[in-house]
Amino acid sequence: MQKLNDHLGREIDYLRISITDRCNLRCQYCMPAEGVENKAHQEILSYEEILKIVKIGIELGIKKVRITGGEPLVRLGVEDLISKLKKLDLDDISMTSNEVLLANKAEKLK
Repeated sequence: MQKLNDHLGREIDYLRISITDRCNLRCQYCMPAEGVENKAHQEILSYEEILKIVKIGIELGIKKVRITGGEPLVRLGVEDLISKLKKLDLDDISMTSNEVLLANKAEKLK
């Protein structure tokens, strides 16, 4: 199996995948003063495309996936994506979130 390495020769075993540019907050941490122009729906990766990328990554040695955004919990069906990722040969699936919507989604995400 071919492995992925960075320019310093370190093995890359993780993917960070942004599933949306939308967010339910406007934190100074990640939102520029001028805001962010929202992408059209067809410009965002579909869940099928994301799963295909992850499967190819697994073939190249990927063991961990971090789901990010914007705020990933605002994307419809995120629970289904996580469920499908859990069925793949991954050691870890994590998510970067502001947690505002987590209480309503935590059980399904688990």
